[in-house]
Amino acid sequence: MCMFSHCDPRKSGYANVFIKNLDASVDNKALYDTFAAFGTVLSSKVAVDENGQSKGYGFVHFDNDESAQNIKKLNGMLINDKKVYVGLFVQRQERAPGNGSPKPMYM
Repeated sequence: MCMFSHCDPRKSGYANVFIKNLDASVDNKALYDTFAAFGTVLSSKVAVDENGQSKGYGFVHFDNDESAQNIKKLNGMLINDKKVYVGLFVQRQERAPGNGSPKPMYM
C-alpha cells in the first residue's frame, strides 16, 4: 500500500502536473504557493542541477485528479514574467517516441 506522503509523485502519474520554462528564481516554495490556489498540493519540486541551479521545469502533485485536470487551463500563464507550459505529467514510457533513439539504460 502506498500513502501519498511516501509515494514518489513522479512515478505514480496520478494528479501530477508538469511545468516548464520556469524562471531561475522560482523555487519549490514559490511553485507550491503559485499552484496551491488551484487545489491541495501534496508536493512541489523544481528540478535542479548538481549545483542547485534550476533546470527550468518542475512538478506539482495534487491530492486529486480533478485539480490536476483543471490546472491545464493555466498553460501559458506568466510566472515571474515568463510564459510557462503547464500540462499533465506523462511518464516516459507513455510518451510518443521523439526524434532519435531512446537513451540506453544502464544497470
